[in-house]
Amino acid sequence: MSSSNRTRARASSVWSTTGLRYAAAFSLLFSLGAAVMVAGVDYGLMRFAEAEVRDGLNHQMAVMRADADRHGTAALVQDLNAEARNRDARRYLLLVEAPNGNTFSNGLTRLAINATGFRHNLPNKARPARWPDQTPNMMTLSARAADGGLLAVGRDIQHLDELRGGIRRFALWSGLALILLALAGGWASGRIFLRRLEGVNQAVGRIIAGQDSTRLPAAGLGREFNELADNLNRMLDRQEAALTALKSLSEGVAHELRAPLNRVRNRLEEVAAHIDDVGLRDEMIERALAETDQVSALFEALLTLARIESGGAALRLAPIDLAELATTVSDIYRPLVEETGGHLSVSQGSPSPIKGDAALLQQALANLIENAVFHGGPPHRIEVSTIDRDGTTTLRVADQGMGIPIEERAKVLRRFYRINQADPAPGSGLGLAMVAAVVHAHGGELSLSDNHPGLVVEITLPRP
Repeated sequence: MSSSNRTRARASSVWSTTGLRYAAAFSLLFSLGAAVMVAGVDYGLMRFAEAEVRDGLNHQMAVMRADADRHGTAALVQDLNAEARNRDARRYLLLVEAPNGNTFSNGLTRLAINATGFRHNLPNKARPARWPDQTPNMMTLSARAADGGLLAVGRDIQHLDELRGGIRRFALWSGLALILLALAGGWASGRIFLRRLEGVNQAVGRIIAGQDSTRLPAAGLGREFNELADNLNRMLDRQEAALTALKSLSEGVAHELRAPLNRVRNRLEEVAAHIDDVGLRDEMIERALAETDQVSALFEALLTLARIESGGAALRLAPIDLAELATTVSDIYRPLVEETGGHLSVSQGSPSPIKGDAALLQQALANLIENAVFHGGPPHRIEVSTIDRDGTTTLRVADQGMGIPIEERAKVLRRFYRINQADPAPGSGLGLAMVAAVVHAHGGELSLSDNHPGLVVEITLPRP
C-alpha cells in the first residue's frame, strides 16, 4: 500500500515540475506567435490571390470591351453564342446583353453582378456539383460598352476559400501538435529531473537523519547544477568541521572544568569541616577563590578565542614596532623566567613596523613565553627575536626544552590538546590555539620547528 502511494505521489509530482511548467508556458507563447504568423500569412496570401483574380478579370473585361467597341455588343453576343459553352467553374463566367435584347451567359446572371465595378458574391446555399448557382462564391466585374450594352465577367473564388481553410486547418493541427509535443517533452524532462534529483533528496535525508559525512552527488543536469552541488558540499564540509569543533570544545570544556570544580567543592567541604579554625578556613577560602579564578580565566580565554576565530572581535589595527613589542613583553616575563632558574634574552634588531592589534599580539607572545616556561622543561633558556625578510616580519621564540615531536605539532594548535595529559603545570590547553587564531586574523603564518634541542615558534606577519 505504501509503495503504491509513493508511486502515485511521484507520478503526480511530475506535473508540478518546473520543466513541465516551462514547457507549457513556452508552448503557449509559441502557439500565440504561430497564430500571429499564420494570420499574417493568411492575410497576405489572400490579398495576393485576390489581386491576381482582379487582374485576370480586368484583362478579360478589356478584351471583351475592345471587341464590343469595335464590332458592337450584338456582334459579340453572336460570336459568343457560336462557341461551345465552358462549364468549368474554375474558368471565367460571362454575361453580355446587347441593346437589341440579345443575351449571352454561360452561367452568370444579372443577380450576381453590379451595374458597374467589382462585386463579391457569397454563397447562401450548397453549391451544385458541376454548375454554379445564381449566387456563387465568385468575384464579378461589370461595365458598359460604347453602344450601351452590358458586359460582365466573373470568376469562381472558391479555391481561395479552400486555400484559406487549408491554411487554418494546418495552423490548428500543427499548433495542437506543438502543444502536445511540448507537454510530452516537459513531462519527460520532469521525469528525468526528478529521477536525477532523487539521489540528491536521499542524500539530504541522510544528512537530516544525522549522517553528517554524507555529501550531495552530482545531479548531472548541467554545469550550473553540478556547481551548486559542489558549493553545497563545501558548505556541508564547513558545517561538519564547525560541529566537530563544537563537539570537541564541549568535551574539552567539560574535561577542563571537572578538576577545578571538584577542587572548589573539596575546599568548601574543608571550610565547612574546619569552620572554627580561622587560619585554615581562610587558607581554604583563598584556594577556592584561586580555583574559581582559573575557571573564569578559562571561560575568558574561550570567549576571546571564539571572537577571534569568528571575526566577531574587530581588530584594532595600528602601526606597531614588533621589535619594541617583543622587548616590552620580554621585560614583563623576565622575572618569572629567572624565578624558575631560567634566562630570557631578546635580540635587539632594527625597527620592524607592521600593522596589527597590539593587545592580541602581546597576548600571543605572552602565551609562547609561558608555554616555554611551564611546558618546555628545563633548562629555561628562552630567546625572543625579530627578523625582517622580503615584505614580512617574523617574531621568533626559541627555547632549549623538550620540544614537540613532529607528529604532535599540528595537534597542539587545537583547543585543550596536551601532549602529556598528566602534566601538573598550570594551563588550559588554549595557549597555542590562541596564538594560531591571532596569527590567522592578522593574515600571517605560524610555524613550529626543531631547535635541537627545544622548540622554535615563528610568527610571520606581512608588513604594510
